Amino acid sequence: MKVQDEYTGVHSIENLREIFLKQNAAKVFLVTGRKSFGLSGAENFFKKFSEEFEFIQYNDFSENPKYEELEKGINLFRDSDCDIIVAAGGGSVIDTAKLINTLSAQEKDPAKYITGEEVISNKGKHFTAIPTTSGAGSEATHFAVVYMDMEKFSLAHEFILPDAVIIDPELTYSLSPRHTALSGIDAFSQAVESYWSVNSTDASRTFAEEAIKLITGNLNKAVNNPDPECRISMSTAANLAGKAINITKTTAPHAVSYSMTSHYGVPHGQAVSYTLGDFLVYNYNVNEDDINDKRGVSFVKKTFEELLKILGCKSVYEGREKIKQLMTGINLKTNLKDYGISSEEDIRFIADNVNTERLGNNPRSLTNSELLSILRNNL
Repeated sequence: MKVQDEYTGVHSIENLREIFLKQNAAKVFLVTGRKSFGLSGAENFFKKFSEEFEFIQYNDFSENPKYEELEKGINLFRDSDCDIIVAAGGGSVIDTAKLINTLSAQEKDPAKYITGEEVISNKGKHFTAIPTTSGAGSEATHFAVVYMDMEKFSLAHEFILPDAVIIDPELTYSLSPRHTALSGIDAFSQAVESYWSVNSTDASRTFAEEAIKLITGNLNKAVNNPDPECRISMSTAANLAGKAINITKTTAPHAVSYSMTSHYGVPHGQAVSYTLGDFLVYNYNVNEDDINDKRGVSFVKKTFEELLKILGCKSVYEGREKIKQLMTGINLKTNLKDYGISSEEDIRFIADNVNTERLGNNPRSLTNSELLSILRNNL
């Protein structure tokens, strides 16, 4: 399952007109961020097409899209009678466009598909994704996230995967240091988690390895002293990490992160990175009693030895320290207290609201007491 058409490199956004013409599109539904669309330079490019194509723009949603905002977008898309849909933005923008496109093509209440009461049966219209950040990798995946009543839902189906992707690094040149750091650490976490996932394959590990090497070699510079070369490398890495998790999905660090974001306002990239180092150590110490990978303990141990080599570390403890150094080097927090998560009640709430689906992809099973211990270590 992969994207049909992929255009990469500086100025690759110039291929958009060809996509429109190929699809005989006259009216385009355009999903964008509120500020990023202009700051990235994407808005100026779309203005070139304003006389040739009609655009219906939707950007009325938050950073972590809520169902009510998604429903508003679905209604607008249905009423607009557009020929195709395009998303230009970060992960939340692309996820929102994916869901608008797919759910608008179904017959029942959209909420029922999100909660799993109904199964997707119809494909949406032709969809092109254009990332303007280097992190989420949403342009490469067949799933999308939305929040209902502060609970995170991830809808997965082959019809959700974009038909075409444009990865133009130039659109990331204006990213702030903060957004570069948060999106970059998310891509790093995705790649690392994908490498150790119970669903890993030779292909996913190849994607993940390339992403990890590019990120460790370029993220600090992209945040602190960016140039076109490191921006290009980070755009490539984010897409590779997306391709990796499209095969494997994410694991424990992501599973633990969602309530940090929805209830405590911790940015997603920051939230997933908090426990990444501790889970590197925890998962490496897997044994016959708690192995969650059908390929066995020896396979998992070998996988982690390979991962440590990719990270340039001799032990998992050195690996954990390297992850911490990567975070501090790009001005991210390493202590939960920095986001007001400081009490036993707080960490018990996070532990009780872990995403069990993502946790099931972790190579070592995890009890509530073990999770609490990991969270306490980050206080």
